[in-house]
Amino acid sequence: MKTLELNLLATLALATALFFIGQFIVQRSTFLQRYSIPVPVVGGVLFALLLAVAGLVADVQFAMDDSPRDPLLLAFFATLGLGADVRSLMRGGWKLVILIGLFIAVMIMQGAIGLAMASALDLHPLVGLLGGSISLIGGHGTAAAYATSFAETRNLQGALELGMAAATAGLILGSLLAGPVAERVMRRSGARSGNAGAHAARESPQQAAVLAPITAEQLLFVLLVCLVCIAGARFLQDLMRDTGLLLPSFLWALLIGMIVRNAGSLLGLKSVNDNAVQAVGSVSLSLFLIMALMSMRVLDLATLAGPLLLIVVVNALATAAFAYFVTSRLMGNDYDAAVISGGQVAAGLATTAVGMSVMQTLTERHGPAPMAFLLVPIVGAFFADIANALVLQAFFSLPMLGF
Repeated sequence: MKTLELNLLATLALATALFFIGQFIVQRSTFLQRYSIPVPVVGGVLFALLLAVAGLVADVQFAMDDSPRDPLLLAFFATLGLGADVRSLMRGGWKLVILIGLFIAVMIMQGAIGLAMASALDLHPLVGLLGGSISLIGGHGTAAAYATSFAETRNLQGALELGMAAATAGLILGSLLAGPVAERVMRRSGARSGNAGAHAARESPQQAAVLAPITAEQLLFVLLVCLVCIAGARFLQDLMRDTGLLLPSFLWALLIGMIVRNAGSLLGLKSVNDNAVQAVGSVSLSLFLIMALMSMRVLDLATLAGPLLLIVVVNALATAAFAYFVTSRLMGNDYDAAVISGGQVAAGLATTAVGMSVMQTLTERHGPAPMAFLLVPIVGAFFADIANALVLQAFFSLPMLGF
């Protein structure tokens, strides 16, 4: 098979072009707009599918430089922190506790479904867990870590490939299901953002650009803070590695951004321009998602693990149903609850970054949902990782797994 290698600049140029291609498609598709499918997902998945066709027809594959992917993710979470007001989070403290419990319930449900289906399909129980919260809530990193351990301690053949296939399938399903779930919750409850109309009446997009322009100085300041957050996140992750406190680096970036934002407010310093923060965050998230999706090996995913993918699909549908019937109601059955439900589907099947992208698409259409943007990243990135490890330890203690 012939391999075409793309350097850093070519990869970034391709990712940017795919954003505009995805935007062109979404703007002309009532279905994609109705269910709030993010533009980066459309562009990235389209390229991955074209890549699969090229591999079948012309025996050609692309090798891309994905080195910017992690810094882009860290920059996005840094901007989330820069836009977070801790006082708003404290006002919704009880919702934070409820959402943590709902995420734990999803983890238990995914693990139970995985084990039950593995037994029905005559698969190793660990394969069932790989089709559950290990790969779905945990993502590619957690799947790789556990799969390596399964291969070494339990001699599970192809564990790493199975874990990567499950995590990739979850990434696709989470991207596609989250928006429709949130939209259906909104239609069921008739909920819309209470700030949308006031915001629209107060200023149009053109007026907003005049009243709060983004200057080069403000944009460079946000970029500087993001770079500091990225460096600080990597330093803290390395520092904490030997202590056993293994938090993801993007969570550190989020926390540092929150400290910068709220410390500045307490000290009376001039605050950052929110429009500049949103611009940097949107660009970072869009490019990250496109680069993550455009490098998917669709052919490997389709041929590697049929029974495992069936487990993932059932878990995806169950997670979407849980968010629609349970999460939306317990979180208040209002507009924020609808956006949170969509975020939980994406974070529970793909990544917290995908959840942010889905919520961003929803709020661009229907209006702001500040509580959702505070709760979902903190629960999905921080508490979910810790809770997932504890839930998995409980599953590992079952006699059927033999640990």
